[in-house]
Amino acid sequence: MLRGQVRGRDVTSGWSRVEEDETSGADLPRITAGRLGGRRLKYPKGGGFRPTMDVVKEALFSILADGIEGAGVLDLFAASGALGLEAISRGAEKVVFVEKNVKACRMLSENIKLLGVEDRTEVVNTDALIYLKRFEFSPTYVFCDPPYRSGLASQTLLLLDDCRYIGNETIIVIEHAADERLDIPSSMIRNKTRDYGETRVSFLRKKMKGEYN
Repeated sequence: MLRGQVRGRDVTSGWSRVEEDETSGADLPRITAGRLGGRRLKYPKGGGFRPTMDVVKEALFSILADGIEGAGVLDLFAASGALGLEAISRGAEKVVFVEKNVKACRMLSENIKLLGVEDRTEVVNTDALIYLKRFEFSPTYVFCDPPYRSGLASQTLLLLDDCRYIGNETIIVIEHAADERLDIPSSMIRNKTRDYGETRVSFLRKKMKGEYN
């Protein structure tokens, strides 16, 4: 369960539809499994957005397996919310989405409303790096999917390393380019990596006392 209150700008209401900025039809990302499996998600066109491939989502959640049930999730660089909403579909208790792009937040909020999961989600319209300096809860999982080769994946790890609400039981899942250097803090360990074409998914956590790489 998430502990504490999330502070930030809530964007779950007050916007009109932005269909001219959406992808449509078969091009839309979908939820792959769970009670919402098969549902399509609105996704913003252009702007550097890159939906997580179905094969990556399926593999990622296969690794996390039963740990998603009842979990609290922080979804950073959330875009349309594909990862966090997949977690909701598979039984997560609560997901906090962080996305700084206003158009993406509008579509994310519409996706949440269309799926009927408003009571299990919160959307914060702010920069993920700023948010990580002030958030106050302990998630079970942190999903991070920043633009490839931007350096944001490594910056995010540094901030998570400094956060007292991230313990050694929190699993950090970062999607990044396979050829991108990931600077891992010395107090963290990378447990797994999986490659899918140009995409690499890294699973990390903070080390336990006395643990070495």
